Amino acid sequence: MTKLYANIYLAIYMNSSILSTKLLTDAQQELVLNTGLSLTHYDVLKTKQVFCEKSTKYDHVIITSQNAIETALKNRSFINKISCVGETTAATLRNYGFQPTQISNSALELAQQIITKFPDDHFTYFCSDQRRHELPALFLKEKIPLEEIIVYRSIALMKSFDRIFAAVTFYSPRGVHAFAKANPKNKPLNAVCIGETTASTAKKYYQKVVVANKQTVENTLITAIKAIRND
Repeated sequence: MTKLYANIYLAIYMNSSILSTKLLTDAQQELVLNTGLSLTHYDVLKTKQVFCEKSTKYDHVIITSQNAIETALKNRSFINKISCVGETTAATLRNYGFQPTQISNSALELAQQIITKFPDDHFTYFCSDQRRHELPALFLKEKIPLEEIIVYRSIALMKSFDRIFAAVTFYSPRGVHAFAKANPKNKPLNAVCIGETTASTAKKYYQKVVVANKQTVENTLITAIKAIRND
């Protein structure tokens, strides 16, 4: 009987648990916990800033991750324009006094838009050593010069879990790879992704992949909650 109750408890716990592969703020944690669901959160990727500021002009800076904002801040007085991926990154830039020239939902979409709207600009991409190829590839295809500067490096935290979660939230393709590699037999009931690019990677590992309709951590968590409630 004890074993039966233990199995019932485990099933209930599994079906009411969310794992976030990104450390959450207090408000973000409350968003989940106030629904009665349990929550585990950690940073599957650790970042290290590697680029030092230098006195040079940047005509049009591109960033596709909030991890590049620190470098942008250090070089604020040398940046003419800045464009980015995601409303959350744009909001953070505005808080620091930047006015993003172009905001898009993905790196590829951003590249398409700025190449069309600003064909004569000189572009500099503040990126990581693990950056995806879509944006640089489009510049190469269109024969438009693009300076790439590595401003941070990502290190995967290979942490494994001994239980299955009702939902795991992912915020980057590399985060998906890192979690899947550390947990090859641990497949969440729902893989909830912040955007389509991350989702395309998640589909390589998981059957049920859900995409948030807004590229924010909060909306990704809300999407995870809804996915669990609808199961």
